[in-house]
Amino acid sequence: MLTKNTFENDSSLWDSFLKGDDDAYSYIYKKYSKKLFIQGLQFTADRELIKDCIHDVFVRIYHNRNNLSSTNNIKLYLFVALKNSLLNAFKLQKKYTDSIDDLETEDFLIETEDTIEEQLINKETENHLKYKVTHLLSTLTSRQKEAVHYRFIESMSIDEICILMDMNYQSVQNLLQRSLKKIKDSLIIVEKSEYK
Repeated sequence: MLTKNTFENDSSLWDSFLKGDDDAYSYIYKKYSKKLFIQGLQFTADRELIKDCIHDVFVRIYHNRNNLSSTNNIKLYLFVALKNSLLNAFKLQKKYTDSIDDLETEDFLIETEDTIEEQLINKETENHLKYKVTHLLSTLTSRQKEAVHYRFIESMSIDEICILMDMNYQSVQNLLQRSLKKIKDSLIIVEKSEYK
């Protein structure tokens, strides 16, 4: 069974896949498919479309592995491939979406020993926090949301974001700074209204 220690780094994992190692291919799928799904939600709330595009990405890299070049950053490679696949799907369907605002999050039931009162308080706190985050994100443009997601959710470097968003380094930095300022300003407004 493959573990994260089976391969020294992304380069050796990818090279093993390119040489025909199906275990390496399976490991890449298991390691990145969920991250790709979350990435897809940055562009559309259509979960089935995201799954189809992820499937297409993995089928395409499998069939074309003899023609693919080496990479030392599989995550970035797959993120770019998924983004391109989604954009192609949007063009074919002529469906565009601006954000994930309408995404319905699934509620997962967690068994706890909290009292009903504690559960209600926790749920109310959680809903309030979700509202605040949703409100703060709604103040951003789709490009700002995308940049913030890459930087702070995916922990990508500015250089990686440049590749994904097809922007230069300074533009990405400016976009992130404007996004953070907008979030900070919105947070101040929200907090002031809460304490009135």
